[in-house]
Amino acid sequence: MTRHRILIAGRRVTYREAGSGPAVVVVPGLGLSGRFYDRSFAAFAAAGLRLVVPDLPGFGSTRRAPRGQYVAETSEFVLAFAQTLGIEHAIWIGHSVGAQVAIDLAVQAPERTRAVVLVGPTGTPGRRRLPRQAWALVREAMLASFPVVLRVLSDYLRTSPVAYVGTWLRYGQDRPLPKLSALLCPALVLVGTRDPVIDPQFVEVLVRRLPQARLARVPGGTHVLPRAQFALFNAVTVTFCREVYAAAR
Repeated sequence: MTRHRILIAGRRVTYREAGSGPAVVVVPGLGLSGRFYDRSFAAFAAAGLRLVVPDLPGFGSTRRAPRGQYVAETSEFVLAFAQTLGIEHAIWIGHSVGAQVAIDLAVQAPERTRAVVLVGPTGTPGRRRLPRQAWALVREAMLASFPVVLRVLSDYLRTSPVAYVGTWLRYGQDRPLPKLSALLCPALVLVGTRDPVIDPQFVEVLVRRLPQARLARVPGGTHVLPRAQFALFNAVTVTFCREVYAAAR
């Protein structure tokens, strides 16, 4: 895994990558940086895939989103980022609120999308959506191991509270369900059986409405699945990504 910095529209962007071959781009969860996913780089590289994880604006080492961003703004950033790196086609992996961005990316740029992987997807409709998420994150902190909590906190401590809350509130206005009929690429919905953040009914609706979706459940997995249960996360997502790219040849 190597760490790089590039300029995109005057913004200094930090990203991490490993491997060569077909591209897989991770859209991190709220407040998380590429460091959170560092246990996946070796597995993807060994499978002949190029795994790329940017720090999103306002988080990690990428700045310039002082009040947060909307989902559409993050999608625009990720597309510009991929273009700068010469990535013409990608599988988008969205973790937590990043899943909302992955859906938006696939709808806005279908010609650049091979597939999406939605890990612990958020976006449940309803007026109490954000309060439920906030309480669920408290429960998640009680479920996660101490090293994982420390890793999350290490990213949060580098994040402006205004940018964090601003992004969270703006993402809360996003409505992913109406977009699903336009998402025609293969999709993997990956959830942990002990994830307190996701709404099981919302997940079932996602899978039913996505034309080419499959659902995978990780026994005992929580919302920090890519870190806490990284071996299973890697195995399932790598297999899916390789199948998608093999079918596209």
